Amino acid sequence: MRFAFSSLFACLSTLALLSCSGEPDPSAPATPADADTEPPASGALSLAAGEVAEVPVGDDGVARVKLGTPSGKEEFVVVLGSTRFVRASTVPYSVSLDPIEGEPPAATVVTGCSLSSGDWSKAPEPTDEPPSGTAPAVGTKRSLIANGETIDAEVYAVSPTAVVWADTTAAHPAKLDKAFVDAFLADWDKVILPRERAVFGMESDLDGDGRIGLVFTPLTYTTAVAYFFGCDLKESLAGCPTGNKGEFLYLTPPDVIAPPYNTPNAMKEILAHELAHLIHFNRKVLRNALVDQPDSGYMSEGLGALAQDVSGYQSGNLYVTLAGLQQIDQFSLTDVFDDRASYDTKRDGPMRGGSYLFARWLYDRGGGDEARADGTIANKGGPAFVRALTDAKESVAAAVATVGKANVADVTMDFYTTLAMSNRDSVGGAAPKNPCFAYLPTAVDPITTKQRGADLFAQFHASKMTGPKLQPATSPTGTMRAGGVELLSVAASAPGELHLSVSADAKAAARVRVARVR
Repeated sequence: MRFAFSSLFACLSTLALLSCSGEPDPSAPATPADADTEPPASGALSLAAGEVAEVPVGDDGVARVKLGTPSGKEEFVVVLGSTRFVRASTVPYSVSLDPIEGEPPAATVVTGCSLSSGDWSKAPEPTDEPPSGTAPAVGTKRSLIANGETIDAEVYAVSPTAVVWADTTAAHPAKLDKAFVDAFLADWDKVILPRERAVFGMESDLDGDGRIGLVFTPLTYTTAVAYFFGCDLKESLAGCPTGNKGEFLYLTPPDVIAPPYNTPNAMKEILAHELAHLIHFNRKVLRNALVDQPDSGYMSEGLGALAQDVSGYQSGNLYVTLAGLQQIDQFSLTDVFDDRASYDTKRDGPMRGGSYLFARWLYDRGGGDEARADGTIANKGGPAFVRALTDAKESVAAAVATVGKANVADVTMDFYTTLAMSNRDSVGGAAPKNPCFAYLPTAVDPITTKQRGADLFAQFHASKMTGPKLQPATSPTGTMRAGGVELLSVAASAPGELHLSVSADAKAAARVRVARVR
């Protein structure tokens, strides 16, 4: 079995996507452990714009609520989340707006957050010394294994933290341009690697040269635009062939890639993503002496996409995010939480986009960061929290519960509620009153001028995000993914009350929240 994280360019509908490439506790209490509750008012629930309420699921499996609509112009999003994490499983659900007889169990306004414990901004800075050693000289030749084939390689360039290797095999030589290499290598040394070390921790140095090898070969493109191969660092992984016994990233030469994805800036974003995989492997597998990588492919992809963001080179990742939002009904945290699970090629676009949004939400719940003009990253809690998750001996999914001291069902609902609520004030809606349900404000990177952070309604390039896909409550699809979410829109038609009943198969371990967005 080939163990590799891949990074590839593809199209999803008309979007150009840059994608770089154990079951958690399924308990789902009707009243969330993270929710500070307020006493219900008599009669219908009156939500202020921006408030969210948890609607208890009755013994019959139905969540019922009467919503006060005094103006007749109120708009809501119903968050129907599944907290049972079973792969390749779908469950039926139904929604009714028919009148409710009697008084349903009281819904409660959610004012707390599942991930609110611990002040990560005060965590000590990492003390790992950066690797050092003697690099091979330019012109040095050796054999390397790339894409399962032995190639002839030669050192094309050396920097303080990288060695650029070019495939010189007669059948498929890599064509490199010095200006191209110089353009991305300088920022690799000064920005990309230092920032990722600050956020994710230090990389390994198995070969003792103090550098990371960047191997350019056309063979890479038969698998992906770029990839990291865990077998290079741990040959005892199941299914591993012989590796190169060192830190290497494999990249496609620019002349093999179609424009506009063959520019130095595109290469920097790819490198940022794949570097995150290499560091993640060291922190999780090598330092903990694990027999394999416990994290799912999509947990790793989410962290890789987060690296594109926090390193300052987020560009193609915005298209991936857009795909995740437009097809949020195809996303499921099951694929993220399921340790050692691989990829789903039919849902790869929305899964990568949703996984990034989840990783960024964790980062923001930790406290986020600040990118400084000198290239450094100031820890405001996000880097410390992510390092704690990736350094833990258990998988990141398991560490969310142990390190984050959170119930996985509550985390799931808080994340899905954030997708329903965040950034709506930028398009005339209501800002969430609970900061748990909002991404931190985006910022312009002081070095790259790219967007840092997530904005579900961001304008970028020639595209615009329009928030997550909403299903009309009057015509829902009727099926949802286990571990997934259905976001249902419903609006008042007249002053008075709006009655809502939501039922899902017991296999979903469903929870229901109602968010007033206008």
